[in-house]
Amino acid sequence: MQRFGFWLPVAILLVVAGVLWQTREMMPLEVVRVLITVSLGVAGILLLRRRGAHSVLGFALIMGALWVAQPGVLAGKGQVNMLPASKTAILQAIDEGKPVVLVFSADWCPFCRRLERETFTDGEVARLAKDFAVFRVDMTSSTPPPETVELAKKYGAEGLPTVAFLNARGEWVKDLTLVGYEPPREFAKRLRALRDAN
Repeated sequence: MQRFGFWLPVAILLVVAGVLWQTREMMPLEVVRVLITVSLGVAGILLLRRRGAHSVLGFALIMGALWVAQPGVLAGKGQVNMLPASKTAILQAIDEGKPVVLVFSADWCPFCRRLERETFTDGEVARLAKDFAVFRVDMTSSTPPPETVELAKKYGAEGLPTVAFLNARGEWVKDLTLVGYEPPREFAKRLRALRDAN
């Protein structure tokens, strides 16, 4: 009975980590990463306190937790660096002659998460996006700030996700606007078209 009592918390933590992995599409990636890291780390510490094979397994779980804790491990081969949107930051990027990508999204939006998880972690998309200023316009709140509402109206963000593209002169390239999810290969074509339009 004592052995079962010892293994129960470890088993629960490992099941939690597995469930989090399976449901990662439903939560923000950073939350999943932190929770899996904590679950594996605590399970590893519990096992590390034992002797013999238990401590080896504990060490392996702690190494796994440290690996999962690294940014990009759960995401994919690349990562588009998105900055929080503000008028000032957008104008500064335009002043620097950079094309701008505005990503209107919300934490509760499944297609937004899919776009961020599948498309924005693609190596080719991430490589192309380095030539642009990419901003995330956070529409999560039911009452977004006035500046966010103004950006959404200006660039036609009526559904989520919406991705608006501005050339290096700050002009909205309406033909490239994306509403909804798009696979990496197609999204990369939009980035190339914006790059070539400058």
